[in-house]
Amino acid sequence: MPDLLIPDVDPLLIERVRRIGLRRGWTQRQTLIALLESGLFHGERVGDSSFANPEQAALAEAIAALQSLP
Repeated sequence: MPDLLIPDVDPLLIERVRRIGLRRGWTQRQTLIALLESGLFHGERVGDSSFANPEQAALAEAIAALQSLP
């Protein structure tokens, strides 16, 4: 797989990645791969975050009901 280049990354984001790597004792490469895998897993699990299944619809209705309370 070719190297991945991401231009114009916010310096604050780079610092956050660096701090995570330092805390875990990982190289920059290990840190970026772990964060990318974690983010992909979360994105696939959450999907498009629309209320497609019955549990999500029920939760949305419950939240709406609670928000309407004085």
